[in-house]
Amino acid sequence: METLVEQGSQGSRLPRQTIDDTPNRASTGFSGSVPEEEGRLSNPVLRRLSDEDVDEVVESHREGASIDSLAHRFGVHRTTILHHLDRRGVPRPPATRKMTDRTVRQAAKRYASGESLKVVAVRFDVDAKTLAREFKRAGIKIRSRRGWHPRA
Repeated sequence: METLVEQGSQGSRLPRQTIDDTPNRASTGFSGSVPEEEGRLSNPVLRRLSDEDVDEVVESHREGASIDSLAHRFGVHRTTILHHLDRRGVPRPPATRKMTDRTVRQAAKRYASGESLKVVAVRFDVDAKTLAREFKRAGIKIRSRRGWHPRA
């Protein structure tokens, strides 16, 4: 493999590194596992649910357990829970609205008085995106953020 230096480049004269100089990640580490990379918080842990676990997920969900609580309880991502429920033919609950018309009006009053979207959202225990969506639905104009100017 040629480097730019060998091709006549006037760039910096760094030592040549070949493919053979780089460690083979697949061959290092315990039992052929990929070692943790520097700068990463952690390597993901893949967890498969047993048939018994999936049975318990389905039963708990039918009894009213939320997707997030099941994901936390079994140590998997919420999409894993949804996937197993879909495979078992368990219908998903309809999406529920987080705010009522009354709470949207109350939030709009606080927002109109000068509180930020984020502050109002925290006060009403919803995400700022949820509040912005509710405001848009109600025809309430969202102010631009202070110090932020949209690109022209």
